Amino acid sequence: MKPDTERDYRRRIGRVVEAILADPAAPHSVDSLAAVAHLSPFHFHRIYRAMTGESLAETLRRVRLAMAARRLVDAAGSVTDIALEVGYDSPQAFARAFREVTGWSPSEFQQRQQALTAVTLVEQPPVEALCLRHDGPIATILHTYRVLGQRLGLGPGSGQLIGIVLGDPDLPEGFSYWAGLVPAGPMAPVAGIEAMPVAGGLYAAYRLIGAYGLIAPSFETLYGAWLPQSGYEPDDRPALELYQSIAIPQAPQDCVTDLLIPIRKGPE
Repeated sequence: MKPDTERDYRRRIGRVVEAILADPAAPHSVDSLAAVAHLSPFHFHRIYRAMTGESLAETLRRVRLAMAARRLVDAAGSVTDIALEVGYDSPQAFARAFREVTGWSPSEFQQRQQALTAVTLVEQPPVEALCLRHDGPIATILHTYRVLGQRLGLGPGSGQLIGIVLGDPDLPEGFSYWAGLVPAGPMAPVAGIEAMPVAGGLYAAYRLIGAYGLIAPSFETLYGAWLPQSGYEPDDRPALELYQSIAIPQAPQDCVTDLLIPIRKGPE
């Protein structure tokens, strides 16, 4: 696929994901979302899967459950209310889907997040990562990692996958994200991949075991609940995601991600 064509398709698919994010509970269909992308339904589904690495149904479920996870973190509303808000007909169907994706029931996840105590302080050394800037909604970040892997020819032992996060995804104008690799050894330059220094320093680290869709609500808990009571302040360095899984796991309980927020000591 030519670069200009790929960029055009990515913009179109980005509009589709934005439509899902704007109203995840809506009765989205292949036909309605194909119209958003200005593609025929037949071609749309093939292009969508190629661009995102998943089916439309999988995206809908993931986005709905990620939004539900954020609502559970906020403790705003009952499980039943949240289930209906994100498009499920019953709390039972929501609970089954949530457990399949996260490994926990909604109430277990809520209790785990509200009692987030497994935070450690780490001194992270400076590193240099080979990065591809993400373009589009955060729901399509996984595709950016797939493109990174294809361009770098990644395999076992290639190095540490890292996400570099600047700003708040809820404020798109100030948000940027890089999918990166800290290589285990020298790698030849690759067009479109930039070398990016990652500053070292003090970080608050939390190990998330569960689906990648839980990364955003877990960061929200770290910044909104843990940090204000910690005696530390946020530093100006990027937040980091360190992916510890060997490959992209199929089961949520096999996803292991270290979430690091940059901190400095607050005023006495």
